Amino acid sequence: MTTSDQSIENVQGGIGPVYVPYERVVPNGGPTGEPCVTTGYRVVPEGVEAGVASAVSDRLFGNIRAVYPECPVDPEQAAQTPQTYARRYWRQQTLPSPQPHIAPGRAITGMFAYLETRGSTTHTFTEPNTPFGPLQIVATGAYYVDWGDGTHTGPHPDEGGPWPDGRITHEYLRVGAYDVVVTERWTATWSFGSASGTLDELRTVGRIDDFPVQQIQAVVLR
Repeated sequence: MTTSDQSIENVQGGIGPVYVPYERVVPNGGPTGEPCVTTGYRVVPEGVEAGVASAVSDRLFGNIRAVYPECPVDPEQAAQTPQTYARRYWRQQTLPSPQPHIAPGRAITGMFAYLETRGSTTHTFTEPNTPFGPLQIVATGAYYVDWGDGTHTGPHPDEGGPWPDGRITHEYLRVGAYDVVVTERWTATWSFGSASGTLDELRTVGRIDDFPVQQIQAVVLR
């Protein structure tokens, strides 16, 4: 079975579009910088037999291997499937990080501190040009807070907010300086057309170091 046949079989094994190989020219892709030819993929509608689609693809793009040499094959790329491609792409992206803030820059014992994450809980990545067609990754984040005094809360699905409506709050009981660490755990789904799957969790972190917690004392003047 050829690499092209394997790629078709991997995607065609379940419900989803068919990816038909065709030959495309890669500028400066040869060993000494000359153009070369490699295998790309086009999506054809569900229900179209791979053999028929391949014949159509050949008529559209022709056999250009007689004109250009074959590109060197990266063994890692040759073994790719839509899932492994999406997983590698996902791990290479930069996700939004929380930028935590607690106004007015300190807390008072016995009163709620209101955390603002100042981040984002959704993010979408798109890559139109891949060997398997256009890729879309939709990521969703949730916040977990280490308040620095031994208390951990989460998951928090929203951005929190300032007093009095913020929904990520904590009551400190002792005076001190605390390191507040906000970890956002990202889950995601990938899709190539109607083919889709889930991706491993990624995390981003923001923090407030030495956050001061003070105490208010009432003074009676006579």
